[in-house]
Amino acid sequence: MRCLGLLLVLSPLFFAVSDGDGDHGALVKLKAALVGPGGSGLGDWAAASPDHCSFSGVTCDEDSHVVALNVSFVHLNGSLPPEIGLLRHLVNLTVSCAGLGGSLPVELAALPSLRLLNISNNNFSGEFPKVEPGGFPALEVIDAYNNNISGPLPLGLAAAPLLRYLHLGGNFFSGVIPEAYSDIPNLEYLGLNGNSLTGRVPPSLSRLSKLKEMYIGHFNVYEGGIPREFGRLSSLVRLDMAGCGLSGTLPASLGQLKRLDSLFLHINRLSGSIPPELGGLSQLEFLDFSINELTGEIPESFAELKELKLLNLFMNHLQGIVPPFIGELPSLVKLELWENNFSSELPESLGMNGRLVTLDVASNRITGTIPPDLCAGGRLERLVLMDNGLVGPIPEKLGGCKSLTRVRLGKNSLNGSIPAGLFDLPSNDMLELNDNNLSSELPTVIAGDKLRMLILSNNSITGSIPPAISNLPALERLELNMNRRSVVSRHCP
Repeated sequence: MRCLGLLLVLSPLFFAVSDGDGDHGALVKLKAALVGPGGSGLGDWAAASPDHCSFSGVTCDEDSHVVALNVSFVHLNGSLPPEIGLLRHLVNLTVSCAGLGGSLPVELAALPSLRLLNISNNNFSGEFPKVEPGGFPALEVIDAYNNNISGPLPLGLAAAPLLRYLHLGGNFFSGVIPEAYSDIPNLEYLGLNGNSLTGRVPPSLSRLSKLKEMYIGHFNVYEGGIPREFGRLSSLVRLDMAGCGLSGTLPASLGQLKRLDSLFLHINRLSGSIPPELGGLSQLEFLDFSINELTGEIPESFAELKELKLLNLFMNHLQGIVPPFIGELPSLVKLELWENNFSSELPESLGMNGRLVTLDVASNRITGTIPPDLCAGGRLERLVLMDNGLVGPIPEKLGGCKSLTRVRLGKNSLNGSIPAGLFDLPSNDMLELNDNNLSSELPTVIAGDKLRMLILSNNSITGSIPPAISNLPALERLELNMNRRSVVSRHCP
């Protein structure tokens, strides 16, 4: 290990003496490793070419030193060799999506001017090279997302004095999050999601006073819950701890994150009620607590979330009413509350904000009628109200909602006639109205070119099956049984 440290300390002198060919020669040597079997590209990186600054992906300074190398999206299929250390003036190294593999060279850490290192979306493997003291002296950004790097998280990166952006997600790192990561003074972005990390989430991460984005969930499996100290992350804008085995309750201290616009905690084992303090997150746009074990009601304080676009609370144990203020949230685009225990009626004003795209409240105990203005803005795409206790007719306005792509109203107690327009929606692929008390005859015009599933069984529909059904080009499933029709259902063509 001492030998490695000595090599890194002496490497500037070594390269200065041995690199007689300069950056031109270094690039030619690099090409030999970068372009592997079956690879292509870098055809203009020729030893005979006198101007290496004209090579594709190469940027030079006024002294013809290579300061940037960008070979992203070039199918190289090779590796990144130690010769990368010959480019002593390199500031930006971007090799994302280039099919590169093998281990990362330790020489990267010795590049004195390297500020940006993007090796994302490749096949690099093995452990991250050990970073000796003084390594990566100028590094500000490292993006190693979506590779096959394993072993513990690299401790030496915490000592990079200028590091602002650290993304190691989508790899196979294991072990715990190092305490040293809590003391990267300028860190604004921390991405550790999609690894195999364990242990507890360090409360000390709350010391990252400049942190704006933190992604540490997805496939990591932590012990315990969300540290209440995270309420001190006053600069935080996005927090994603989804899918990582968290338990315990939601800390009320998260309500102190006044700059937060995204809070993703879905697919965990969080329990207890939703703290009313979260209603103080006035900048919040995306909230996803779905697939947890939360109980209680939607806090009245959520009426203050005027910027909220996404509210996902499905697959919990929530109860009570769907509060009237939900329909008055001016920015709400997507509302998913399915598989809870909500009761009473849907807010009459739901959809009147003109922005609603998705409404899914299936499998609750909701009663009353379907709000008439769900498609007031002409944007509603997914309407899923199945398996509730809804009564009354289907609003005629829904038949004119041309934006609909899926309509599922089955297993309710709806009655009256079916709006004819529901059979002529240009983008709808599913019309599911089964197990209701719907009556009247089917319209003669049924022209949904994208309709794949037409499910009308267990109603009181009368009359004959319109011939137009046989001409629906995308129809895969047709259910009309248990109605009062005069002819038998025919097979789809």
